[in-house]
Amino acid sequence: MRHLAAPLLIVAVWALTAAPPVSTAQPEPDTEVRAIIDKAVARTRWAEEQAYETRYRQSMTQRTRKYDGDGEVTEDETRVYLVEPYLGVPYSTLISKDGTPVEGGDLEKEKSRWREFVKALENPEDPGEDEEDDNEIAFDEELLSRYTATLDGIRELGGRPSYVLTFQPKPGKLPVRRRIDHALNKSRGEIWIDQQSYEVARVTFQLMDRVRIWGGLLGSVSDATGHIERRRVTEGVWLPSEVDIYYHVRVLFSTNRRGETTQWSQFEPVAD
Repeated sequence: MRHLAAPLLIVAVWALTAAPPVSTAQPEPDTEVRAIIDKAVARTRWAEEQAYETRYRQSMTQRTRKYDGDGEVTEDETRVYLVEPYLGVPYSTLISKDGTPVEGGDLEKEKSRWREFVKALENPEDPGEDEEDDNEIAFDEELLSRYTATLDGIRELGGRPSYVLTFQPKPGKLPVRRRIDHALNKSRGEIWIDQQSYEVARVTFQLMDRVRIWGGLLGSVSDATGHIERRRVTEGVWLPSEVDIYYHVRVLFSTNRRGETTQWSQFEPVAD
């Protein structure tokens, strides 16, 4: 979970940006909040070393809705994937679209996508990775330093108590070293930390203000909201279970209002 990547101009980025942002800020948080944060960061680092996402096979369902200016749904598509690790990297194979098995042109696209995936694994130094790195989000001290956090109480999620921390950007000018920082600096929300394991269990987020794309030359994101949930799969293992986002993007002369819901289920360990 420490490293999260998303393509440029896809506002799922802002859903993932919100997963880590609780922080040690000025003024310093109280002792309890600081302790919760430190334990959550340590747990995240440990989980990253275990690479659990590369040890499980799972089903992934993605539903995409497009909206008009009145908020009415104009398109609604559901895709089902099988996610399996290949050479230590999870790969999602499209199984069906709107309940229909993959065939024809979609099947050819899937074959091409697989070839590109394998090629990328064989050529890890491909220049195309630079852009991905520019949108990568790491749950580390540099990220946490952007936010203030307060303890809002303890609530139950899935029958398990969680610390609920609210986070928001620190006042003043925040660092912008990469394109993704423009969004990170304008996100607020809640992060739920499992009281027993200190795993991140839920994040809700909201983009507070318009974010310009390439300085406004390409367009802007004027709205982005959503949540992320992770759940305990088995003892010591937590994996993403749902990501739900809504965003409103203007790119050049077009406007895109979209909702995307991704759910993971049927987790099965794979042999080493």
